[in-house]
Amino acid sequence: MLKALISLAVALTVIPAGHAAATAPPPPALAVAATHVPVPPGMAPVASTAVATADGELRERVARLTARTRAQARRLGLSSTIGAVPDRPELLVRRERRLVSVLGFLTRTREVPIAVDERTAPAVRPGGRGLAARIARQHSLAVRRSTALGVDGPGALRIAPTRPERVAQLAHWRTVTSFLRARTERVRPAERPLSERLRHYDALTCIAEHESHGTWDISTGNGYYGGLQMDRTFQQTYSPGLYRAKGTADNWTREEQMRTAEKAIATRGFTPWPNTARMCGLL
Repeated sequence: MLKALISLAVALTVIPAGHAAATAPPPPALAVAATHVPVPPGMAPVASTAVATADGELRERVARLTARTRAQARRLGLSSTIGAVPDRPELLVRRERRLVSVLGFLTRTREVPIAVDERTAPAVRPGGRGLAARIARQHSLAVRRSTALGVDGPGALRIAPTRPERVAQLAHWRTVTSFLRARTERVRPAERPLSERLRHYDALTCIAEHESHGTWDISTGNGYYGGLQMDRTFQQTYSPGLYRAKGTADNWTREEQMRTAEKAIATRGFTPWPNTARMCGLL
């Protein structure tokens, strides 16, 4: 019985000793050798020269990666939201991994052996996403919409040399095109005044004043019809469809009569009205 109690006491004293040996910290030499690995959260860092050196190298690497990532982002026209370099070693490790990933994405490769400043800038797409191409498109829209309104369009485009000036130039042309679009959408081509749709409107108006006192449905029986006093041969030559559909020119609208006269002016000038055209200063 006494021998059994002594054996039990020895066993109870051995178990805590073995457990303590299993959980004891590593020797100093082993701890120093493991200082290159970041210290997990919740554990106190080992104070040694090797630890300080490793942290300094890690911080320097993170600072270099941060600068290169910001430079590459600026070159691509992106905004960089990378904060300051953190102090804690575990945060430095996370930041390094993240920066390597981001920088690899920006340079389209996971390996970044060449400094950002040595890389060529990305070429502008032929379709034009640069400021100059966008300014040119807005200017072209302004020209087309000015023509649709019948007003004088903008002059030749000159792209500004610096980026801030180009940004202001783009904003300017966007404002102009928005202003013109608001008006061209309200006024359809057929709704614009007749004076804007006919090239020789003023000249034909003057001739009609001398020929018929501006009466576009006149027919006096003298063989000439309408405000421009066109005979049947003239009407059949330049507007045979209207002549067959509506008859003589006194049944046509003022625009139809003027458009018929425009066809004659394109080949003969104002000679069909020798006297009245001379009175209007056209001959």
